[in-house]
Amino acid sequence: LRVDPIVPAISFVGWTLPSNIGTSALNGQSLFGAFYESIGQNLAHWPTGFALDDKFWLYMVTWHTGLFIVMLLGQVGFKGRTEDYF
Repeated sequence: LRVDPIVPAISFVGWTLPSNIGTSALNGQSLFGAFYESIGQNLAHWPTGFALDDKFWLYMVTWHTGLFIVMLLGQVGFKGRTEDYF
């Protein structure tokens, strides 16, 4: 694997900015905002852990899945362009 280190940084920004846009599915709140709000609410009850039915898990899986998809596609696109695959 020849990973270019600039791609994860650009991918993080490329996913974080759009995930900060409010959506009607979250009542006008952004995915990033809902994710970090749920982290803050759960840290207020520390050392008690996250409940299994907590919305935190849904936000975490959704946000990270989107991030890793953007990172994967960014790496494929960047390396494909630099090595003249397309």
